[in-house]
Formats: sequence, C-alpha cells, structure tokens
Amino acid sequence: MSESIFYKGRGTPEMYDDLMDFMNYVFGFNGDGSDFKKLLPKCYNKEYDPCYNNYVVTENGKLRAAIGAYDYDLSVGGEILKTRGIGNVAVHPYFRSMGYMKDCMHMALRDMIADGVDFSLLGGQRQRYQHFGFEQAGAQYVVSVDRGNLRRAFEDVPLPEYELRDVTGADEELIEKMYTLHSARDYRMLRPREDFFNIACSWRSNVTAILKDGEFRGYFTGGLHELTLIDPAELTDVVRNYVKQRGDVSIDVPAWETETVGALSTFGGGISYGNSEMFNILNYRHVTETLLKFKASRETLGDGELTLFIHGFAGDERFRIAVKNNEVTVEPSAAGDALELDHLEAISFLAGIFSLKRGALPVAFRSWFPLPLFVDTADHV
Repeated sequence: MSESIFYKGRGTPEMYDDLMDFMNYVFGFNGDGSDFKKLLPKCYNKEYDPCYNNYVVTENGKLRAAIGAYDYDLSVGGEILKTRGIGNVAVHPYFRSMGYMKDCMHMALRDMIADGVDFSLLGGQRQRYQHFGFEQAGAQYVVSVDRGNLRRAFEDVPLPEYELRDVTGADEELIEKMYTLHSARDYRMLRPREDFFNIACSWRSNVTAILKDGEFRGYFTGGLHELTLIDPAELTDVVRNYVKQRGDVSIDVPAWETETVGALSTFGGGISYGNSEMFNILNYRHVTETLLKFKASRETLGDGELTLFIHGFAGDERFRIAVKNNEVTVEPSAAGDALELDHLEAISFLAGIFSLKRGALPVAFRSWFPLPLFVDTADHV
C-alpha cells in the first residue's frame, strides 16, 4: 500500500470548487440556501481568492482541513492597525483529532507574525482558542429595546417618521452615500469602495438606508449594527422607528461611545456589559499606543507612567506608557521596574472588561483601560 502524500500550506487556485464544497459539507450547508459564498461574499467570491487566504491540509489531493485568514486594515484616528481575522475553521469529520486544525492555525499565526499583523480576531469556544493565543476582549455594551419600553418612555411624544429602506447592489447612489458616511468615521475598517456593499451585507444581513422626507440620514446593517448617522441627535427617533417597523432589538455599542450608550439607556429595557470577541494581540506596543491615543481624544485620562513587560505570543515586549495632560507616549523600555504579564493576561489587562492585576493599579492607571478595541460585525470573518 503506497504511503499517503500530504500537502500543508496555502490553498491553490485550482482548489476553488473543491474548497467551497468541502467547507459547505463540514458546516452542514446545502450549497444553495445555505452557502459560504452567500454568507460572506466578501471572502468567498472567486475574485477575492479564498484559496490563497486559506491554509489547508490535503491527503493524496483530498482536503482534510482548511482555515481562512483574511486581511483588513483598521483605521483608528488616522493610524492603521493591520488585522487578520480567522474564519471557516473546518476539519473533515472523518479526520478529526489528527492535529490538522492545529497545523492550519500554526501556519496562519506564523505568517501573521512574519507579516507584521497587529492583532487577529475570531469567534469560537474560549478554551479551544486560548491554545492559539486568543482571549476574550473588546468591551461593548448591549442595550435591549422593545415596544413596551418605548410605549411607556414616549407616551406623549410624537414620533417623526423615517423610512428604513433595504438597499440592493443596484442602489448605487445610496451605497455611495453610505460609503462616504462610513469613510468619515474616525474608527473603522478600511473598506474599498467597490467592495463596500459586499462587506456590509456579510452574514446575510440587510443593508438599510435611513431616509427622512426622502433625504439620506444614515445607514445600518442587520438589526441596527453599525448604526451610523449624519446627525447623532436623530438616534432616538431612528431607534423608535426601527422598533415600530421591524420589532424588538438589541443594539451593540463599543464601550467608548458613551453618548450613544447614554441616550439608549434612557429608554432601553436592559443594558449589559461584556467582551465582544476573541482577540490575539501580536504587536502590543503599537496596539496600545494607537488605541490609548484614540481614547485620550475622547476622554480625560489620569497622569502617570507604567512599564509593562509582556511575554507575548509573538515574543517578549517591554514598553513604558506615559500620560501627562492627556498626551500619550508609548516607548520601548529596556530597564527599570515593570509589571510582568503573560500573553493571555495581557490581552485581558489591556483590552478586556476585567483583570485582577489591572484592578490592583492606582486609579489613574485604571482610567487608561480597557483600550477601545472593537470590530464591527460586518468586518468579522
């Protein structure tokens, strides 16, 4: 009997049809109503080269495992953080527990480090992905709003009418307005104009334009995800119209958008606070500097200096954070006392909703964290 021939590496263009069939099979999709190309066209349409963006294991030419790794650039106050999201973690059910998923994850993470990726993100079972350096982080609030909340909160308050118009790929004028509004945000994934609609409708989400008297006022995806308005003062009226027209909703808001959370909390039925996703920070100094400067642009931070020594997934990092008069500097530091953190501890310390070591710090330092780490649902993979 001849020995099996294995290939472990990036996919090749000729694998496209087999890769799509393989992933649909592993995830129980029928290839028609449920299909990766319909779920995430931004990743799996042929022109986006999903084969190159997948790490695969084949045996005698047959796919045994595949993991996607997809690049996006996060613009934060004009500074770019390189991100690479992990998706479609797929192992053939007859070939599980053979280490193929580990092979693919290690290949993907090795290349992230070599390519200078700042952080990665994924969704999945926490303990499973902690083995690969991922930890829950990204503070967000979730506010629930239902008809009963609004009926009582606005009993005698007239409701201005807004049209919530679902957009198709043919609505070029509205898509252009959405793209322009999205591009004005100071915290956003950079989306090419030609791909904006495909990205916005990820996860089979409707993309909805908000109109008042026929005038474009903003947009959202799915159930009020990524709600972006020309005038934030219209938030309450837009939410009221959404619930009236489409039903109860839970709205996820990055924790630093305090004005939005405050407005929603005045009439919402409940509010929760938690981590939004699992992240693997690969360049701690750059991520810390970028996100802390952004936080300082939105609120007042306490003065102080703190040196961290982090045993990171991509290697050790030692740097000093200093804040004075709300000016932030983050610089490499070779000597002196430092707070030592292992990799998973560091993610929670810097960007999670809870950290014992962070809680033990003086109050001025605690005002710096959690860092504003968040990725819109449409940009998940």
